[in-house]
Amino acid sequence: MDFALDDDQALIVQTVRRFVDKDLRAWAGDADRAAEAPGKLATVAGDLGFYLDAVPEAAGGLLDGAYGHVTRALRGLELGRGCSAMAALLECNVEPALAVARWGSDAAKAELFASLAAGGLATTGRDSRGALTLSADGDGVRVTGKVGPLPALGRASHVLLCATLDGAPVALLVATAGQRVAAQAPSAWRAAAWGTLTLEHALVPASHVVARGADAVALIGAWYRASLAARAAGVAVAAMEHARHYASERVQFGQPIGRFESLIGLRDDALTAATAARLMALHAAWLCDRATDGASIAAAADAASRARVVAGDAVRQATVDAVQIYGGYGFVNDYPVEKLMRDARPYEQLFGDERFDRVLADPDRAGGI
Repeated sequence: MDFALDDDQALIVQTVRRFVDKDLRAWAGDADRAAEAPGKLATVAGDLGFYLDAVPEAAGGLLDGAYGHVTRALRGLELGRGCSAMAALLECNVEPALAVARWGSDAAKAELFASLAAGGLATTGRDSRGALTLSADGDGVRVTGKVGPLPALGRASHVLLCATLDGAPVALLVATAGQRVAAQAPSAWRAAAWGTLTLEHALVPASHVVARGADAVALIGAWYRASLAARAAGVAVAAMEHARHYASERVQFGQPIGRFESLIGLRDDALTAATAARLMALHAAWLCDRATDGASIAAAADAASRARVVAGDAVRQATVDAVQIYGGYGFVNDYPVEKLMRDARPYEQLFGDERFDRVLADPDRAGGI
C-alpha cells in the first residue's frame, strides 16, 4: 500500500498549513472572545477553495469529478491545528452538497447550490436521541421538534437532517427560512455560528427528501465523522505544539520543565494517540472514497465511527495534559491551551455517540453490555 501523497495533495497540505499558521492561529483568540469569525475569513478561505469544493462546477462550484475524502482529511488535520470553530465553518457545506448532488432532486440541487454559490452556508445534523417527531405527508415529511445546537446553524440557509421516519432512516434538506432559528455561543467553538432550529409541523416537500434508507444515512455519517476525526487529531497535535514551546521556555529547579520525565511522558503519550487517530481518520476517509455498495458503505461507516471515538479520546486527553503542562497559566485565556481544552468536547458529541449506536445495532447486545 502506497502512503505517499500525490502532488495535488502535497500542495493542498502545504497551502492549508500556511493559511493556518499565518491566519487562523492569529485570528483564533479574538474570534473566540467575540464569538464570531472575522469577516475576512470568507474572502481568504474562499480564495483557497473552501465552501464550494463539494459543489459541482456546473452549479457554480469547484468540484470536477469525484470528491476526495482523503484530501479533505489531510486538510482537516491542518485546520484542527488552527481553530476548531473556523474549521467547522470551512467544512460545513461538504456533507449537504455531496448528499444533494448524489441523491437529491433537481429542485433541491438548484435551491441549495444557488444558496452556496451566493456565499451561504449549510450544515448537517442527526436526530441521534429521537427528539424529533416525523410523519409522512403524501410523499413529503412533517417535522416537529428542535434541531441542534449545531455549528453554522445560526447562519445556515439549509440543514441536512438525518432522522428516522417510521423506523427507516431518511436524509432531509430543511430550509431555515421562515423557521425559528436561535443563535448560540457555547463555551466550545464559540466562533462557529452555533444555532438551534425549532420546527413546528414543518413540511419538507418530496423534492427535499434527499435519501431514504440506511446506506445513504450511514455514508453521510461516515463523511462527517471522518472529517471530525481528522480535525480532532489536528487539535491534539496543536495542544502538544503549544505545550512543547512553553515547556522549553519555562524554567524550574534550574532547567526547562520540558526535560522533566513526567512531562515528557505526557507529551509523548498524547502525540502517540494523535498519530493513531490521524491514521484511523485517513483510513476511514480512504474507505469513504471507495464506498459504492452496502458492504463498502458499512465498512466506511464503521471505520469513521471508530476513528472519531479514538480521535475524541485523544483530543480530550491531549488538551487536558497541555493545560497540566502550563500549570495555572493553562486556565488563563491569554494562553492558547485553555481554548483548545474547551474546543475538545464537540468532537465527542456531534452526530451522536458511536459506542451507544453500536450496542443498539448489535442484536447480541440488545439487553445491554
